[in-house]
Order: sequence, then structure tokens, then C-alpha cells
Amino acid sequence: MQFDELRFVCQQAAIDSLQTHGRPMPPTVVLPGQERTRLLTLPELPADDERRHAVFAQLAADHLTGDGVPCWGFVAEAEVGGEDAVVVVYGARRHAPHLTASRFDTEGALEEFVPDEELDPTAMPFLHPMQHAVDALPAAGDVFSDADPKRSGGLPIV
Repeated sequence: MQFDELRFVCQQAAIDSLQTHGRPMPPTVVLPGQERTRLLTLPELPADDERRHAVFAQLAADHLTGDGVPCWGFVAEAEVGGEDAVVVVYGARRHAPHLTASRFDTEGALEEFVPDEELDPTAMPFLHPMQHAVDALPAAGDVFSDADPKRSGGLPIV
């Protein structure tokens, strides 16, 4: 899997979550894996950053470090520029987290996602444990290397 494929998987997870849960969408963690991609919804995510940080630290320990998953994503509704939107953040071992977003159209579906950009290190500090966990994984089997000849054709979303 390439980093651009991770972006696509996380954007598709946002679309699927909207279709499954409707609005308001629960915050969702995207955990791509070799066999399938898992979506973990967080209906009771705390409002304060310190408590959110603790939630994501535990998620990282349980699902990234414990399972050796070298990438992650996060999907949530947010207000962007005064409009309702879905924000998608994703990161991988040896790749800084990136951010993209999509506004809701008049029918409640998502518009096209804006081009991604690197997430400012001071933004969404509660997500730092996810990136720290993947960066700490051993390099063996790093699926995010451009030169990796064993790259898969993609990951199914289940």
C-alpha cells in the first residue's frame, strides 16, 4: 500500500461511515490491515484534549502497537470555514500525518475531498499517540516504502 492509497482508504471510510451511521457521524478510527480494514467508532469521545489523548493512547497500544499496524486514519465531522464538513486525518510509519476534508452537499452527501496537506503538529494533539505508535514499529515489512516490491494491490474495507 502506498501513502496515497491510505488517503483513499480513509476517504472511503468516511463515505461508508456516513452511509452507515448518518449524521451526526461518530468519530471513527480507521485501521487498515493486510486482510481487512477495521473501523472503530467512538460515540463517547471526550470533549477535552487531555482525555481524548488518553483514549487515543489506549487505542494505539491496543490496535497499532499490539497488532503491528503501520498506519492509521481518523474521520470526524467538524466545522471548516463556517460550514459542516468531514475531516479525514491519516498517518503511516515514516510519513507525517496528512489532513483532507469534504463539505456536505445540499442532499447531505460528501462533496469531493480537497487536496491533502500535512497536518500542523499543533493541530489535533490528541492524535499524536497514533503517529507515535506507528513510528515506533520495527521497519521489517514496512508496507509504506515506495521501493517495496511486495506491495499489495489495495486493502478491502470491511
